[in-house]
Amino acid sequence: MAKKIYIQLFLLLILVTISLFLFFKYFKQSNLKNDLKINVEQTTNTSDSLIEDLKYLSTDKDGNEYKIEAKKGNIDQANPDVIYLENVNAVISLQGTDYISIESNFAKYNTKNFDTLFNDSVSVDYGEHILKSEFLDLSFENNLVSLYDNVRYQSAFSSLSADKAEIDILNKKTKIFMKNSNSKVQISSTSKNGNN
Repeated sequence: MAKKIYIQLFLLLILVTISLFLFFKYFKQSNLKNDLKINVEQTTNTSDSLIEDLKYLSTDKDGNEYKIEAKKGNIDQANPDVIYLENVNAVISLQGTDYISIESNFAKYNTKNFDTLFNDSVSVDYGEHILKSEFLDLSFENNLVSLYDNVRYQSAFSSLSADKAEIDILNKKTKIFMKNSNSKVQISSTSKNGNN
């Protein structure tokens, strides 16, 4: 009788071992790789959700890349998908074109949809073109960059001042306008030697 119980326990142990092996090999939920990669060397202070020296990288199905780096970031306690960043540098690399570089003192970054609101001394560098403003709203969902409040454009040949500029990322079409229809966009041309 005892021999029969030992055989049953042994078979039960084998069955449990095989079940656990199959579960962990085939059914355990694996960590899904997100397009968003966090720099491993970041340090986190859990008491106030402070992240230092952070870096996010996103690549879409067409090979376009969006990289954003900041000296500091604070996770929004009410919405953990939102991070408030300080001393921000971002680069958008679109297939077949030059990269677009964005710098600002602060930004609000959404880790879920990658939309970013840059503010305070925003500077955009695209080839020979430089745009400056107080705010820049980058929406990947709408493929739109909106610059507003004290927009200034500078190139080797011209400069302008306006209230708002909108850039379609995919079509590379730009609209520049004033909020008040009675106001006009201020444009000045610059010759090669720097004279107006």
